[in-house]
Amino acid sequence: MKIDNMIHIILDTNIYRANPARDSVDFLALSKLAKANELKLYLPYIVEREFQTQQREIYSKDFEKILSGLNGLSRKQLSNIFSSRIVDLEKEMKSIKSDLLSDAESQILVWSNSVNAERIPICLDQVNKAWEAYFTGTAPLKEPKIRDDIPDSFLIQAIIKIIQEHGTTHIVANDNKIKESFSENQNAVVHTSLAAFFESEEIQEKLKYIDLIEQIEKIKHGIAEFEKDTGEIGLKVSLDLGEEISGEVIHDKSIRDDNHEATIISYGEVENLDLKFDAISYYGDGNFSIPFLAKLTVDAIYYIFKSDYFSDYEYDEGPSISDHNDHYFEAEEEFEIEVKGIASIKIQLKDIDFEEFSENVEFDSIKIDSVESISIAI
Repeated sequence: MKIDNMIHIILDTNIYRANPARDSVDFLALSKLAKANELKLYLPYIVEREFQTQQREIYSKDFEKILSGLNGLSRKQLSNIFSSRIVDLEKEMKSIKSDLLSDAESQILVWSNSVNAERIPICLDQVNKAWEAYFTGTAPLKEPKIRDDIPDSFLIQAIIKIIQEHGTTHIVANDNKIKESFSENQNAVVHTSLAAFFESEEIQEKLKYIDLIEQIEKIKHGIAEFEKDTGEIGLKVSLDLGEEISGEVIHDKSIRDDNHEATIISYGEVENLDLKFDAISYYGDGNFSIPFLAKLTVDAIYYIFKSDYFSDYEYDEGPSISDHNDHYFEAEEEFEIEVKGIASIKIQLKDIDFEEFSENVEFDSIKIDSVESISIAI
C-alpha cells in the first residue's frame, strides 16, 4: 500500500446531486485543492453513470415540457406567420434533443477533467466481488440477493480498491449503508457532506497553507463582529430562506401521507435564526461559510387516504382538504420547521484592514450556500 500526503477522496452520487452545477463554496474549495495537487478526486463508474442518467432524466423532462408547450401552441388559432414559426421551432427543438441530452451528461466529465479527477472503471475483480456480496449478503448488503443494493456493492468495491492503492481515503456520502460498510476500516474516513469534510482540521490547514493566511482566526472574528455591527448576513439569510426551501419536501412520521412527506408551497418570515460563528470554516480564495439554524412556519401539501382522514379527524379538525382523486384528499397544513444550512461570505484578503473590516467584505457574495436539512421543529 502506497502512503502519501495527498488527500484521496470519493463523492457519492447524492453529493453531486445536491449541487449539480458544482458551484457552491465547498465544490469551489474542492477544485482549488485538486488544482493545487493537494487533493485527488476519484470518479467511480457507478457514480459517474448514475449521476449522468439522473441529469439526462431531469433535462429530458424539461425538454418534453417545451415540446408539449410548442405542440399546444401549434393547435391554437394563430396567424400563418406565427403558426409556421411554431412548427419550425418544434422541428428545431426535436433535432437538437439528442445532442442537448448528451451535453447534459458530459458536463460532469468536463468538470472532472478540469480538476484532474481520476475515473475508476469497473474491473473484473470488482465485478466478481460485487456479485459475491450479492449472493452471500456481505457489505453493503445485509442479506443475500437484494437487488436494490447492487449499485452500492459495486461502489464499495471501487472504494476498497482505492484504499488498497493509496491508504487513507475520504468518502463523502449521505448513505448509511456506505458508512456502515467502512465503520471498522481505519483507512476510510466517512463524511456525510462536503461541509463536514471541510470542517476537519486537516483540510482547514491545507486551505490555509495554499493561501498563506496567517491571520485566519482574526478574520473569522472579524466576520462575527461585522455581523454584530451590521446584521447583513442574518438579513440576507432571513430574506432568501423561504424561496430557497419552496418546493422542498419535509419528511416526518407524523405526516399522514403514505410516504410521510409534505411539499412546501408557501412560507412565513424567519422567526428565529442562529448563525454559528464558532463553526466558521474557510474554503480558500477568501470564501468562508457559517452554519445556521432557522425556524419558520410554512404551508405544505400532502396526500391523505380518505378513509384515514375520516377515522383520524373530527368534522371541524385536521388540515384543509380538497379532492385529489377517488381515494385521496390533497391536504394543506401549517408546519413549524427547523432548517439547517450554510451561509457564505467572501473577504478580500489583500491589504486587509481589521479596523475597517466591512471594507474588505464583498457584500454581493453574502448568500445561502446550501440547505442541509429540513425537519419539523420540536
